[in-house]
Amino acid sequence: MPQPYHSHMYRTLFVGLLLLARLGWSGDTKLDRATLAGIKAVNVVIDRLDPQLEEQGITQDMLRSRIEEKLRGASITMDPKAVEFVGLHIVSMQAGKQPFSLCFSLALYQPVLLVRDQKIRTASQTWDVNAILVVPPKPLVQSTLNTADQLADLFVEAYRSANPR
Repeated sequence: MPQPYHSHMYRTLFVGLLLLARLGWSGDTKLDRATLAGIKAVNVVIDRLDPQLEEQGITQDMLRSRIEEKLRGASITMDPKAVEFVGLHIVSMQAGKQPFSLCFSLALYQPVLLVRDQKIRTASQTWDVNAILVVPPKPLVQSTLNTADQLADLFVEAYRSANPR
């Protein structure tokens, strides 16, 4: 039985987006990793989730706990008062009964000053990785947690490369 057009379209879009991510659109280069050097502690921040994800059982606390557990397991100091923070942002979309399409971004943010005006201080993303996930509702929670774990592992790897023990 032939698959519906929209199923083929999702698969094509998913593969296309994965290819874009593989071309280096993430910020995990040697220079990006260098911005992690000397960081003593981080906080973990989870951006507000789409209500559809919360209805499926995914919570900010659940994601924060998973990422903090990974970082603690790698002996990265956690400090809720740290100015540097690892932030997770998830963009989600679901049309009707179709699978969820999720775009994950895990990034390290730290304070920066503008060169032209040192009175202007902001938090800026200096390292990041991204993932795209297309998943039906049934395995959504576990798939989301697994993806968060994988992204946290990538952060640990990058952090360790810039801060050897």
